[in-house]
Parts: sequence; structure tokens; C-alpha cells
Amino acid sequence: MKPRTVFVFLLAVAVLRCGWVAMQAIAPQEAYYLMCSERLAPAFFDGPPGTAVLVGALGRVGSAPLETARFAWPVLALVAGLLAWALARAVYDEPVAAWAVVWLNALPGFNLEAVTVGPAMPALVLVLAGSWMARIAWNGRRIFWGAAGACFALAVVFRYEALLVPVGILAAALASPRHRTPRDLAGLATIGFLVAIALVGPAVWNASLEWIPVAGGTLRTAWSLRPSGCARQLWAFLSAFSLPAGLVVLAGLAAMVRDSRLHGRPRFLLALCGPAWLWWLYCTLRGEDAGTTALLGAVPVLISVAASCRQWVWAPAAASAVIAIALASSGAALWCTSQERAQWPVLAREFQSAAGEIPAGDKEGFFIAEDPDLAAVLGYYLGHGRNAASPPVFVPESPDLASQFGIWPSYADFIESAQVVDEFFTEQKGVNPFVGRSALFIGTELPQTIDGAFASVAPLRRIRLPDGREFTVFLCLDYQTLPL
Repeated sequence: MKPRTVFVFLLAVAVLRCGWVAMQAIAPQEAYYLMCSERLAPAFFDGPPGTAVLVGALGRVGSAPLETARFAWPVLALVAGLLAWALARAVYDEPVAAWAVVWLNALPGFNLEAVTVGPAMPALVLVLAGSWMARIAWNGRRIFWGAAGACFALAVVFRYEALLVPVGILAAALASPRHRTPRDLAGLATIGFLVAIALVGPAVWNASLEWIPVAGGTLRTAWSLRPSGCARQLWAFLSAFSLPAGLVVLAGLAAMVRDSRLHGRPRFLLALCGPAWLWWLYCTLRGEDAGTTALLGAVPVLISVAASCRQWVWAPAAASAVIAIALASSGAALWCTSQERAQWPVLAREFQSAAGEIPAGDKEGFFIAEDPDLAAVLGYYLGHGRNAASPPVFVPESPDLASQFGIWPSYADFIESAQVVDEFFTEQKGVNPFVGRSALFIGTELPQTIDGAFASVAPLRRIRLPDGREFTVFLCLDYQTLPL
């Protein structure tokens, strides 16, 4: 395909994605990033602040912040396709670039990220931009090292895993005598400096929380493998790429490692994606999600696969069949996502109707949901507490810091006050403004932290969703805090 044809193809796909977005309800992840954009911080429990900042900035364009911001993601996918084409052309030629773009836009995981507000797509755009500029600098125009560093620094602001790409480039350049010149070393130092500057804010924020959000365990657990979780994550990877395309990507990665010993082009592509795939392997063996890492490392492998396809006469037909299966898998994934999204407004309406059952009193009632996803999406549809410090829907109090909701103000928090609530317990110099108030809790089961914190807890109504899931709404009267 010629450059114009590639652009028309990507534009047409972007229009289709925008149409899909316009017809879909809000997903829990999207509602969560809207909440983060209204409560900005140097970092969040699940990653850097880039997505929240972007959602907040785009939300200023229209009267409905999230609805406006959502349409930026199909546009970002279009830009990602153009940058993938530019990178493939810089390494090989236009026919390889065209095949790589088609492969990328057929992947179910890429299509889902293209229509869902999240950090993966902007991180991918910036990583591809940085990789393209690094390739130009690699070929002699060393002024582009600085531009590549700026892109990688911005990518790290969206996902920490984006750091793996410049690490691979730095390692490959330093290992090559041709790039150990003063100008190259100055450019590589610029990349390292800019990426380090981008990580300062998140590092300080995580250090203030004793690195709990990024640690995920101890040094001992860091090397423990989970076979059951490994199988689940491997299947998730094959689903995100479609089964045949996933196997092709893994085979292409192995071929790239083999060819990198003899040829410069596969060696450069391996530098771009090698650390990312090693991290993906580590996370998969530990049973942890690494879907974003696989997406960040996918484009160089797709470029290598597209280049390899020219060696066999039957390759275009086989590639077309794999792409067709991937497109069918993308359609199925989008349909399932559409069905999932359609249930949240139904649940929110039923829950809002149940809110009328909270007894009237001097103190306003509040809401609790069993997990962060449910709390975020219900908070969006209920519309209470926008731009307030506290989230509109809380999660149950817990001694463990497991999500961003554990950092935001909670109904279990005490605020400083000189008032002595209990004359026999004067050590507590604070009051809880939620004491004595009633609440609604919604979940699949009642946790002990809810049952033990209220004077009375009783099921109010059951909500059955079209997919068969059933939620119970509990009326919780007279909050007293959990006993010590």
C-alpha cells in the first residue's frame, strides 16, 4: 500500500471506532480515570498520572468531560498506526510497513485499547514516536536523540513499563562501538536524564507510601512462580492477540532473536522490544497481568514478521488468513465489551432507586460498593461528589492498601478535632463525621467490615443483570465504625 492508502485505511478505521464509542456506555476503567482527573496527584496506585492529566485536559473542551475525552482514543490509535508505519519504513520499506500496520489494527487487544480510556494507547503512541526518532538518530542524524528522549519521558508518565524501551535502546547503542562517539553518548545521556526527570514525581509519591503501590510483595515473593496464574495470563495474551496471531508473534520473536546475531535490522528491533518481552515473560510466570507490556513490544515483532513474510510465496495468503481470524476475534471482543458496558447504566438506575429507601434524618446517607470498579462506575452514574476530595461511592474499609480508594478520604477516616467524643477514650483526638449516618452497600456478598461497622444491616433488594450476575443492596443503619 502507498502512504496515501495507509492513511485512508487508518482514517476509515478511526471513524468506525469513533462511531462505536459514541454508542457505548461508560466502562468502570473510564469512570475511574475521570475520578483521578478530578483528584490529581503525582502518581496513582495503578500507575503514573498521565492518563488522569490527559482526561482532565480533554474534558475541558466540552460540557461532558469523559464523553469528550473518550473520542481521543480512536484518534490516538490512528496516530499509533501512522507511527508504526513510519518506524517500519525507516527500518525496512513501505510494503513491510503496510503489512505491519494491518497486522496491528487487526489485533483484538489493540482494538479494545483504541476504544477504552486508559494509559496503554497514549503510552504506545509515545513509545513508537520515540522509537522512530531513535532509528533516525541511529542512522546518523544524532540531533533526534533528544526528541526520542522527550517522547520516552512522556511515555513513562503514562506507563512505567515504557521505561523498558529506552533501556533496550541504551543497552544496544552502548554495546555498539559505532555509537560510542561523543555525540551519540551525549544523546543517550539526554534520554536517560529526561526519563529520570519524568520519574521523580511518581518516585517521591510512591516513597511516601513506602513503595506499596509498585512493590506488590516482598523480595521473596518476587521470585515465586504461580503455575495456575501463568496459564491464565498466557491465555489472556493469546486472546488479546487472537490465538493464531499470538502464536505468530511468539514465533516471530524467536526468529528475531536468532536473526539479530547476524543482521542489524532485527538487532535494532530486538533492542526496542527485548526488555519488554522479558518483563512480559517474568510477569506471566508470576501470574500477573502484562497485557500493556506485550502491546508496547508488539510492533517491532510485527515489523519483523512482515519482513519475513516476503521470503515465502505462500506467506501473503497465510498472513491474510491470520489477519482475518484476528479481525473476527476483535469483533467478538468488542461485542462482549459492548454487552458488559450496557449493564452498568441498568445497575446504576436500580441502585439509585434503592437510595430512596435510606431513612430521612439529620445526616445524609452515603454509598459503598464491594470493589473499586463497581464504586467508580456507580459514582459516575450517580453523579454525587464530583470534584470533591472524597469519592462519590466508597469501598469497604480495610487495613490493607489495595487500591487508590485506600488513599482517598474514606467514611472510616477520623478528622482532627479538639472535641472529645468519648470521655473514657481521650487518646483519639478526632471525630468521624459519618458516625450515626446510614448507607447503602452493594455487592455479591456482605463483608464482615460492613456487618460489624453498622448497628443494623439488612438486605434491601436484589438486582439481577442480563448476564446472570446478581448484586444485593443492603441497607446499613447507624454507622458506628469497626470495633477495635
